[in-house]
Order: sequence, then structure tokens, then C-alpha cells
Amino acid sequence: MDVTVSELMTNFLDSPLVVWVKTFGALTSNSEDNLSLFMELVDGVFLHKIMTHIDPSPTNQRVNKHVNNDVNLRVQNLNVVVRHIKTYYQECLQQLIVMNLPNVLAIGKDPLSEKAMEEMKRLLLLILGCAVQCERKEEFIEKIKLLDIETQAAIVSHIQEVYECGTDSSVCYLSILVNGSWSTNT
Repeated sequence: MDVTVSELMTNFLDSPLVVWVKTFGALTSNSEDNLSLFMELVDGVFLHKIMTHIDPSPTNQRVNKHVNNDVNLRVQNLNVVVRHIKTYYQECLQQLIVMNLPNVLAIGKDPLSEKAMEEMKRLLLLILGCAVQCERKEEFIEKIKLLDIETQAAIVSHIQEVYECGTDSSVCYLSILVNGSWSTNT
């Protein structure tokens, strides 16, 4: 059975990664319309805001705040976010990302495709990896702890996915939910 774009988008927006992203604040459209919420995520502005919350002194350029469904501006913004993530992993965390970076062209050109949603998931995974390893990780973990237990467990699974794919550092901290309580492992 084929899945409609609307179903794909709803599933994506209800996913634990997007639920976690929403802990950083409301999307600016304040719309209940799934399409508006989704497009606001894929335009890169909100994701850039999250990355600057994680790393307040990025060396990368600014994003275009008014994308207005322009493919080129969307791709530019997503490139800025991916460069920020890559730089943060390399320079701040001293880690090399070994998983494939998100394909920003796939997201930018056809954001409502299944491929684009898979790439968005990869982008959110990398942002999650930054958040749980940054200097302010306790603050971000506290927000995760406020989510329902199923969502927390799914996020822990995602953290482990990023950790397994993207790090090989002996000084890497990973927060893990153990019997309903969080602990930090080295």
C-alpha cells in the first residue's frame, strides 16, 4: 500500500526526533497545519537557531530568514546548518562524522519526498548528537526528561545510533536512560 505525502509528513512530524526539536521552542508560524510546520523545519531557519543554541559562536554564515519556498535559499540554509554541525563535531567535540552527511539537495529540491524526510532524519540525528555532547548537555537532557517515556527511549536509541556511527573518541559523553533515570557514561 502506497503511503501518501500527507501520511509521510504526519509520521515525520510525530516522530521522536521532531518532538525533541520542538522542545527548543515553537516554530514561528504557530500554525497547526502540518505542511507549514514541516516546511518551516526544512527551510533551515529553525534548525540553524537550534545549532546556535547548542554552539552560540558559530564560524559559519547566517541563514536567509525568508525562504518563501525558494529552493536555492532552502539549500543554502541547509548547507549552513550542515557546515555548522560538521565544524562543531570536528572542532569542538574533536570527532569525525563517519556517517554520510544529509543530502541537502534532496531536501531542498523535493522536501515532500520520502528521500527528503530520510535526509531530514539524518540531519536531526546529527543535531541531537551535538546537543547531548555539548557544554550545555544537561539543559538539553532535562528537556528530554520531560518527554513521555516512549519518546525518551526512542531518543536514547537515536543517540546510540549517532554515537555508533559518528564517534570513536575516548572522551565522549553519552547520556543513557537506565531504568527510568539518566546517567552519563564515558
